[in-house]
Amino acid sequence: MSEMCVQLEERGDRPLRLCLEDRDWIPGCPLVDNLCQSIHQSKRTVFVLTNRDIKSGNIKTAFYMAHQRLMDEKNDVIVLIFLEKAVCYSKYLRLRKRLYRRSVMEWPTNPQAQPYFWFGLRSVLSTESSKQYSDLFRETL
Repeated sequence: MSEMCVQLEERGDRPLRLCLEDRDWIPGCPLVDNLCQSIHQSKRTVFVLTNRDIKSGNIKTAFYMAHQRLMDEKNDVIVLIFLEKAVCYSKYLRLRKRLYRRSVMEWPTNPQAQPYFWFGLRSVLSTESSKQYSDLFRETL
């Protein structure tokens, strides 16, 4: 998390502002309220996941809320980052990779590939989601 903050908030031509639970959430406010407010006020919602996290109730709730923006606003805000090789091969994940490939990323095992990862993540976060979809899906939006 600290490396992500440095890479996205302090580097690059246009620094990005992250909303982080430890730093930006209102203390004493219910988790669901903080989560909902963060997702709806953000341009993107980034899920940094391990295989263990995928089954977490909080992740599922956050994912549902972020996915609801696609349904309500036709605005896909979800970016998935897997810190390890994804063992979960859900139909949703396969569909997401096919329609919006750049929104599903894996942390590189080779340290020399990390600058490319950060460049790709910054690019996804800075571009409107409707411009990222495959041409077939974009026509239906």
